[in-house]
Amino acid sequence: MRRNNKVTWVNFLHLYQPPWQEPGILEKVAIESYDYLLTLLEKYPKYRASINISGSLLEQLATVKPGILARLQRLVRVRRIELVGTAYYHPILPLVSPQDAIRQIKLNQQALEKFFPDSMVSGFYLPEMAYSLPVAKLVKKLGYQWLILDPIHYVGQIDKNIQYLLKNTGLKIIFRDRAISKSYPPRIIFDFLEKNKKQTFISATDAEIYGHWHEDKQGFIEKLMFVERLEILTVSQYLNKLKKTEVINLRPASWESTLSEIKGKNFYSLWANPKNKIHRLLWDLLHLASRLVAKYSQDANIFWARQHLERGLSSCTFWWASARRPSPFSSLTWNPDMIDKGAKELVLSVRSLARAKSPEKVRAEELYLAIQKETWFKHWYKFNKFFD
Repeated sequence: MRRNNKVTWVNFLHLYQPPWQEPGILEKVAIESYDYLLTLLEKYPKYRASINISGSLLEQLATVKPGILARLQRLVRVRRIELVGTAYYHPILPLVSPQDAIRQIKLNQQALEKFFPDSMVSGFYLPEMAYSLPVAKLVKKLGYQWLILDPIHYVGQIDKNIQYLLKNTGLKIIFRDRAISKSYPPRIIFDFLEKNKKQTFISATDAEIYGHWHEDKQGFIEKLMFVERLEILTVSQYLNKLKKTEVINLRPASWESTLSEIKGKNFYSLWANPKNKIHRLLWDLLHLASRLVAKYSQDANIFWARQHLERGLSSCTFWWASARRPSPFSSLTWNPDMIDKGAKELVLSVRSLARAKSPEKVRAEELYLAIQKETWFKHWYKFNKFFD
């Protein structure tokens, strides 16, 4: 009897750029990465993916690279791409108010309906896989059926033949392979094929590692398209094949969390490290802006105040202040200009409110100035060597 040696690859891709990304950089990423991936999807019937793309990036593509957007729309129509929901400006959902989280998710739903009116969206990607149970319940309440998470969220051995259900929510949970996802998945899978064994690989990566952060000079991803025993599935296709179920609990964490950070209850350290003074100041400013926008909801300038607040929710501001190198494909997560862009959106939110009292506006300015001071002192005294 012939041995069953089928290899399955569940392929999840996350597309995101900061809301204030420079058009030239966005165009570079679109050419090097998005165009590359779309070409593969168009060229090879075997290739498919579950794709998460933030609403803010969709709006940017519509302006800067409409051709990329048109190709995405076609691939969604012919079901080569499964769209996955998320939050519009890519905030760390467990760290923002429930009201802001709900609004961000609904705004993204509206963006998907605008650009992909006939699409069916059942899954949800938590930005940076930053999970908490209250956020999961919120996601379920808004109509989503599954989440993709990291194995660090679960205490136990993961069985890829089991469909996991999150307790008290009914959400289906799929876990990525962390080590594979933090490398270059096509290379890992290609090398494994030589073993002639059955296996399932679940990768969840930033789309930008394909072509932008990493150049596949040996063409491993295209070589995979000619392997007969390799099956490539979307997340929903994979989940639909699982018959056995198990109800589980999960712990708060992100896809970059370490066990030591979880033990210390520092669940989202790349964005909210209590030892990072810039992080603390940024969150103080964000929470102040959020409270004031809610307090003065009838303000004549509420549209602009809310617009600045929502852009300031972006995880990028906090990520670029963490000063770490979380993966082999990551740069040093330090950029004073990116920190300032996000902080400025938050202070502009408060400045926009005509009804806000002077002490409230002064407090926002104090926090903004403190962020600038701390950022540039740290940059020139500690990190300037990386930019010389």
